[in-house]
Amino acid sequence: MSLLPTRPANRAAACPPDPLAAFLAGQLGTRTRQAYGADLRLFLDYVGLAEADLAGLRRVGFQDVVSFRNHLSATGYKSASINRKLCSIRAFFRVLVAAGHVERNPADPALVKGYKVDETLTGKALATRALQAILRSIGTEADPLVRTRDKAIFYLLVLGGLRRSEAARVRWDDLLQEGVYHVLRLPVTKSGMAQEIKLQPLVVHCLEEYRRELVRHGHPTDGHVFISLSRNQSHGAQLTDQSINLIVKRHALRAGVPRNITAHMFRHTCCTLAIEGGAKPQQVQAHLRHKDLKTTMRYYENRERLVDNASDYIHLG
Repeated sequence: MSLLPTRPANRAAACPPDPLAAFLAGQLGTRTRQAYGADLRLFLDYVGLAEADLAGLRRVGFQDVVSFRNHLSATGYKSASINRKLCSIRAFFRVLVAAGHVERNPADPALVKGYKVDETLTGKALATRALQAILRSIGTEADPLVRTRDKAIFYLLVLGGLRRSEAARVRWDDLLQEGVYHVLRLPVTKSGMAQEIKLQPLVVHCLEEYRRELVRHGHPTDGHVFISLSRNQSHGAQLTDQSINLIVKRHALRAGVPRNITAHMFRHTCCTLAIEGGAKPQQVQAHLRHKDLKTTMRYYENRERLVDNASDYIHLG
């Protein structure tokens, strides 16, 4: 149901029965809807409102949003997470204002300030030696099926720059060949649109190696590529994005990498290594499927600042 009023003169008739459901239905991407939904339900629960309580939403003031922001900070939420939730509230009320259901946006940035976040994302990309250590850890896996699966995940994240949710959803029929090139079709992405990325020969080789092991162990190869190999009820089921993250963390821990490693760091690493290797930022933007080049450049850690640094010109005698 649209939030746009069909009869502006009759406000009651124009009101949607569930403004949150209508707002979420208007979002293009599944993950965007999920993120907005989680943020907004958390806020509504904090201010004690039901999802369909439009009268209650009209009473929300900027003091409520400020209180919510401060509550999140006090309970340990990071600045970036708090800012995202503020953006969700702001977007929700912006639609309600545009539709004429509320008079003003209580999350207006002039009234509710967000937290400053380090835009450089320093330290998110992994050093080559850390990547090599993690790869060696994968190579020590005794089970060839686990070893080939984790190796394929590793190279798909590093060279493909996939989000962990995208890697978890890859199916065998998403792997295509266009002429002499191999590509991966991503039917569901953050943008809400199907997208494709080029697969390097090393990634293709690792996937084929893993597929042969699946066949040898009697697993089907007509569904999701990455499956759980745990010895429990999830064995053979699609890996979740959380499982992808845990696999990465487990190998980093075994490799002795002294950092809290996440799967998303491989996406930062893909960006940084590509630009340092000579790729143009616009090429990396297309590969990582960023809508805005600024996002790509925030991923990139400009290490050139260390090559010809001001401190190099200081000599003490």
